[in-house]
Amino acid sequence: MIELDNQQKIKILNLFNSKRFSELEMEIELISKTGERSPFLSNLLGVAKIQKKTPTQLDFESAMELFREATKGDSLYEDALCNYALLGLKLNKHEEPFKLLKKFLKKGYKAKTYLVLARIYYMIGEINEALELLRFVIEKKEASIVPATHFLSALNYTTKYNQSDYIEFCKKINEQFKPNDISKLKNFNFDKKTEVLEIGWLSPDFCNHAIAQYLLETLAELKKYNFKLHAFNLRNPKGFDEITKKYKNIFHSWHDVSLLTDFEIANFIREKKIHFLFDLTGYFKGNRFRVLKYKPAPIQILWLGYLNTTGIKEIDYIISDQNLIHKGEEKFYSEKIIKPSKIWNAHSKINYNLKVQELPFNRNNFFTFGCLNNSSKISKEVINVWGKILVSVKNSRLLLKAVNKDSEIAYKKILEKLNIESSRIIFLSAKPNKVDHYKTYNDIDLALDTFPYPGVTTSFEAIWMGVPVLTMKGDNSVSRCGESININLDLKNFIANNPEEYVDKAVLFSKNNAELSKIRKSLREKALASPLFDIKNFSKNLSNQINKIWLNHPN
Repeated sequence: MIELDNQQKIKILNLFNSKRFSELEMEIELISKTGERSPFLSNLLGVAKIQKKTPTQLDFESAMELFREATKGDSLYEDALCNYALLGLKLNKHEEPFKLLKKFLKKGYKAKTYLVLARIYYMIGEINEALELLRFVIEKKEASIVPATHFLSALNYTTKYNQSDYIEFCKKINEQFKPNDISKLKNFNFDKKTEVLEIGWLSPDFCNHAIAQYLLETLAELKKYNFKLHAFNLRNPKGFDEITKKYKNIFHSWHDVSLLTDFEIANFIREKKIHFLFDLTGYFKGNRFRVLKYKPAPIQILWLGYLNTTGIKEIDYIISDQNLIHKGEEKFYSEKIIKPSKIWNAHSKINYNLKVQELPFNRNNFFTFGCLNNSSKISKEVINVWGKILVSVKNSRLLLKAVNKDSEIAYKKILEKLNIESSRIIFLSAKPNKVDHYKTYNDIDLALDTFPYPGVTTSFEAIWMGVPVLTMKGDNSVSRCGESININLDLKNFIANNPEEYVDKAVLFSKNNAELSKIRKSLREKALASPLFDIKNFSKNLSNQINKIWLNHPN
């Protein structure tokens, strides 16, 4: 094994610290050969290959082998193990490093290992295992803000914790990451009698993201009222797309603030004298929740992108509806609850000339259950319930959208335990073309909702294409979204009280093809007559709420 002299060591470390990764790669390859490198050099070379400006697929594969060699040379080399596992996730080759990490874990607690293992567990649908690891690191106060907020958002995908537990976790993490420089903020003053209210929208998702199907038209409607709309974009401009252009055409002003610190963003918003600031992200990826804690606007509202409380006392309101948060439950939400409409948001309709097709059972002679929800919502519990449905309905198939091979493998392993043939499970890859995506619903007889985190956009899409969605009752604002959609459609029969009733209803509907055919033919028309796609009235009601809040606000 090659030994580096002091001069070589200094040069390598300088290249690494200055992030000159292409030069670092060349230097390590110049002074060492495969088989001669120490675990340290193998790991460092792997890092250089994937961190340089334009890594290729060959670089990623080469780095994967380098990390494997480093861990083979030193089984206690935590950095190499974690790099091996993280790259394995990217390349769908994490099985071996996953085993090595679990073995390493037995030697004692290591924060970095816990966090990497949590990511793997989350990706393969083992939500509770991921949460336990994250919780342990957070309680030791060794988690950065990203895994801490990921823990909070992931809590929405499990039934292990109730709403009371959830809001307490939110408050603790809020306290842990509260800013300590609030006193340095610029002051703001507002004219109470202003004729135009300045409304800010904070998000990293002004792009081809699900919220666009609700937000774009809502913004266009709000422009008709006494509002001036300002975008505060948290996404790197490299991530802009065609939808971003549509947003830019709607907003009165557009501000890219992704490169600013939380403090700088808050001050920038204050300088713009924003009256209302809507946060559209909550604790999801790309959030900058600490910006809200600086209170950059006198009135702050949570809406659309995150469907649960944040526990952030500086956020004044959360937009909800009568079906999501029941009377007497207000204590479990730190924000005041406003309900501008019968549903918490309205969809902008699907602007494609897509006709509702006949029930696929009539041409297939087998029944197709389907779910196109994000695979992170499809837990072991959900798959087990769906498995019972397939066992009871012999002449049936289950159509799923798999984000990656890992989710396919995880689902199949659970279903195999129920002796369900893999041929009965149809996995679809993501369809970049929206029309093709919507046409998938032409192959589904009945959509099965996930729980405790139901589908939202996928449910609106299924309904548009004439496919009713069987959902389950929940116990908080997130888990009741499916309920609210079906209640507004007057399809209460498609709401199950518990997993047992969910299975019974699915089996019953599979035997009543005439009823499903009838519903399919009329569902889009019924939805268009409901609040689900009535953005005009939703926006009008929201406008009234905004004006009312400002009128009563003690400036």
